[in-house]
Amino acid sequence: MINRKRLFVGSFVALVVTSFGFIIRAFVLAEWGREFTLSQEDLGWIAGAGLFPFAITIVLFSLVIDKIGYDTSIRIAFVGHVLSAIVTVMAGVVGDPFWVLFAGTFILALANGIVEAVINPVTATLYPKSKTHHLNILHAGWPGGLVLAGMFVIAMGDAGWRWKIGLVLLPTLVYGAMLLTQKWPINERVAAGVPYRDMLREIKRPLFLILLLIMIPLAVTELGTDSWITALIENVLTEGVHPGWVLVYTSAIMFVLRFFAGPIVHRINPLGLLACSAFIACIGLIWLSNAGAAVAAVFIAATCYGIGKSFFWPTTLGVVAEQFPRGGALLLNTMGGMGMLAAGLLGAPILGSIQDKVIDQELQQASPAIHEQVTAEERFGLLGAYNPLDDSAVEALPPGDEQVVAGVLSDSSQIALRYVAILPAFMFLFYLSLIFYFRSKGGYKPVDLMGEQATGGVEAPVQA
Repeated sequence: MINRKRLFVGSFVALVVTSFGFIIRAFVLAEWGREFTLSQEDLGWIAGAGLFPFAITIVLFSLVIDKIGYDTSIRIAFVGHVLSAIVTVMAGVVGDPFWVLFAGTFILALANGIVEAVINPVTATLYPKSKTHHLNILHAGWPGGLVLAGMFVIAMGDAGWRWKIGLVLLPTLVYGAMLLTQKWPINERVAAGVPYRDMLREIKRPLFLILLLIMIPLAVTELGTDSWITALIENVLTEGVHPGWVLVYTSAIMFVLRFFAGPIVHRINPLGLLACSAFIACIGLIWLSNAGAAVAAVFIAATCYGIGKSFFWPTTLGVVAEQFPRGGALLLNTMGGMGMLAAGLLGAPILGSIQDKVIDQELQQASPAIHEQVTAEERFGLLGAYNPLDDSAVEALPPGDEQVVAGVLSDSSQIALRYVAILPAFMFLFYLSLIFYFRSKGGYKPVDLMGEQATGGVEAPVQA
């Protein structure tokens, strides 16, 4: 007997674990840089390691998950989450700190990919008549975890970063207790009798390939920015407000709004929701990049950005689930994999590279003497050569010179956000064109997979 409620709630908690790992690393990223003398691009690669390996396991497990089962997959994810915490806290104890942090974060991302390889198709199978709505509710677990972990980390204050990393184990133990012994449904594609070969053919469909490409700017806008937002705002806020509150605040907005996706989708359909979200996110990022250091201005702009990014990820998954049900777990999870790949390999490192380049150039223009004092040897990054900032040298500067560096850091953060704002502007135009495309075909309608009515999404065959 399938316990639908327990599976859904357990899946929700498993997604909370993925966001715990994400936000805790975002909060301690700057601390790692100071303790281990890492450049902004180094930190970008570590942040990226928390994203792009996700694509490896989410796609790989989508290909075999119907064979090995959801139960085995979730057990592997559980072991990965525990192992990632153990490896990460060993940074500075064994090996090169950069590579230990990279490895621990890499393992976390692999486990996260397995989690989503399980929970996305399971939710689509459990709730076949309300896929977009329930995928949005499921993915409220992501911002919910961001809020909860963010508040924990802020409350811990100056406690060592290793204790903060250990917080990941709390929701890990909860989802393990809820899911490791459960029976799971068979994916709706399998229950409907759609052959494996037909599932593979679906990936070649032009509309899916287009949606897959648009996932790149979407993921960079949401996850790429979120992975850096705490470090970016730290350089802007000057009134004693913890910069992590911006990410916690925008995540709280996402958490609440994702529960209301169903009524909104019913009125304007998923594509209309995505178009509105892209427009609002673009305005929010532009506003945030020009908000200055005033706390009220930063949080008002962050409100706009938070509203805009709320529905991107789960609504896109909902569109794929509704338009390509024959693609089963593979198409649904390939979309998520592409998003994490883009955010990890492009979003996080490039945002770091933009800052490194801008800091180098702006500081050279502002004061060549200070530039020579506080920069290290030339390095080559994604955007070319630059001289990285040496944080220990900055701390040794007299107050006046330190203020010059602080001004440059603030400018670099806001310039980085301004570049990102181009992406949701492009997405807005894309979603508008997709709306007109569906209107020319009679309007947006979910594809009703034959056999769906028979399973009801609940009493489908159970995995042996």
